[in-house]
Amino acid sequence: MSMDFLEQMTVDGDVYSIYTFPLESYRKSLPSPPRFRGWPGCSRGYRATWEIQEYGPDRILCLTRISPDPQALLEELLLPPALPLAATWFSGIIRGSRGERRRTGYPPREVHPDEIYVEIDAGRVVREWQLDLRAVPDQTDEEWRQSIPSFLWKYPR
Repeated sequence: MSMDFLEQMTVDGDVYSIYTFPLESYRKSLPSPPRFRGWPGCSRGYRATWEIQEYGPDRILCLTRISPDPQALLEELLLPPALPLAATWFSGIIRGSRGERRRTGYPPREVHPDEIYVEIDAGRVVREWQLDLRAVPDQTDEEWRQSIPSFLWKYPR
């Protein structure tokens, strides 16, 4: 199993790494889902970039870039070749983060200084939450020690 690099999503000029791959739900919904040749760090075989764009009163999730070969990938997915492309197939919550990752609390949770959660319904932004987590305290040494197996206690953090 490969650990995939995160995709990027721009919201109001801020770039977040996202933990959801919105194009995968569309690819898997096709009668014969195409498979793309992956590479280390990208088992899907493509990397997509997203942006929340304003269209009148609505904010829409749009596919703005796909690589390595945008024309061929979009044709194989039966999508229009023009970008940006509204992601009308996607519904769900996208979690994004930016800033240096750190661990906090017990049980430990990974947090970033800035996180965003965007609820999407058929490509349209329904709700979004922006979290400023800079004030959340780091995990203490004792909390960290208690969160790992005891045989690792002798190793410094």
